[in-house]
Amino acid sequence: MGKMIPRDSLHRTLHAKIHDIPCPEGKECRKAFEELCRRERAGLIDIEHDTIEQRIDFLIEMWREDHCEATIAVLEWQKEVVSKFYSRESS
Repeated sequence: MGKMIPRDSLHRTLHAKIHDIPCPEGKECRKAFEELCRRERAGLIDIEHDTIEQRIDFLIEMWREDHCEATIAVLEWQKEVVSKFYSRESS
C-alpha cells in the first residue's frame, strides 16, 4: 500500500495533524489484504502507477462495509489533505 510522498512537506503536514490512524481488527485487515491481492492479480490495480488517493479510496471502500467509522474518518481527512497538496503542486 505504500507510496512515496514528499517527506519534508506532505508527510510532515500529515503527521503534524494526526499521529496514527485507528486500525481495524485483524479480520478486517486480512480481508482488505486479500482483496488487494485479488485486484492486483486481476489487473484492477497498478502497484506502481495508482495514486495515493486511489490507495486511500481502496481502504475506505474495504472498511466502510465493515463499519470501521473511526478509521474511515481519518482516511477521508488524510485523502483531503493529500488532494489539496497535489492540486497546489500542479497549479
